Amino acid sequence: MLELSWRGAHEIPLADGESRKFLKDGDVCNIRGFCQGDGYQIGFGDCSGEVLPAGALDEAPKVTARSQLLQDVELHGYFRSTASWRVRIALAHHGVNYKYTSVNLLKSEQKSAEFEQVSSMAQVPTLSFNAAGRRQNLTQSLAIIEFLDSVYTDSPALMPPADGTPEGTLRRARVMEIAEIINSGTQPLQNRPMLSSITSAVVDGKDTDGTGFATAAVMKGLKACERLLAQSGGQYAVGEAVSIADICIVPQLTNARRFGIKVEEFPHLASLEKRLAELPAFATAVPEQQPDAA
Repeated sequence: MLELSWRGAHEIPLADGESRKFLKDGDVCNIRGFCQGDGYQIGFGDCSGEVLPAGALDEAPKVTARSQLLQDVELHGYFRSTASWRVRIALAHHGVNYKYTSVNLLKSEQKSAEFEQVSSMAQVPTLSFNAAGRRQNLTQSLAIIEFLDSVYTDSPALMPPADGTPEGTLRRARVMEIAEIINSGTQPLQNRPMLSSITSAVVDGKDTDGTGFATAAVMKGLKACERLLAQSGGQYAVGEAVSIADICIVPQLTNARRFGIKVEEFPHLASLEKRLAELPAFATAVPEQQPDAA
């Protein structure tokens, strides 16, 4: 503003017919920018803020931490379950203290009628907590993670906010695209119940069994994610902040190794995995650190 107005010497005409020499109370300043190179463009999104009158926040009410809404948090999970692993990362990311209850997916007797009352599909992960005057149960990893985002607002959100800008909207959609490639298009096709039900399958015109079917599904998902990460060019899966996309990728890479897939063949994914392993939330959530680890 100083440069455009020559330090206030000239009025700057605006599109609505008004003019400015300096910012005024109520003005919203929105800054956008990007780096342009040969075949790529790197942006940092919108940086926006409103100019408030002096003293406007002096009498603002104190915000009560929404984390107080949840009491006696309990995670029903299994150390090797990739979906449970995602929720463990999110709980650690938001600094949530919780009780861990193991549900061994390999032992049918642990899938008791009592657990079926807690989990709508008798699956892990299931998050239980006291809120709104009664015990609540929530299933499905992505739903749980998004719920934790909305409650623990004092820590960075794992789902990019919908800020109304084209860049922000696309970034949010890209995060969910990667998450759903794994959550819907890959992980369910490698689960034990799925593999045990497949005695024969045809992949690329060749006869195979359940393991071959799962391996092909995992490879397809990893190839898709590798392409998207190559386009992103950020420090993490999408941009410069950890998101649900990262939380879905890490457990899936470990499962890929169980099927004999060399993760190193996917350089962007392998590099991302190493960076995320250095973050405390990811380090404490690994399967071998869980009480029920075999």
